[in-house]
Amino acid sequence: MAQIKIPQNIGKVKVAMGLGGKWTVWNGKQGKYEFVLFCRNRKHADELVAIINGKNHGGFVEVVG
Repeated sequence: MAQIKIPQNIGKVKVAMGLGGKWTVWNGKQGKYEFVLFCRNRKHADELVAIINGKNHGGFVEVVG
């Protein structure tokens, strides 16, 4: 399991379809403040959104890969 650091200024994240049909967790920003996590399926992306938006991450979130 890899740990990804979650920045403080992330805001609300949502599930979005990325390039190539990949599911992503995205904060809706572009440029310097953009935050994107690529996920293996929609279920995994929904779980990460619930953890990040619920502030249940403690600064890090574990992802597979």
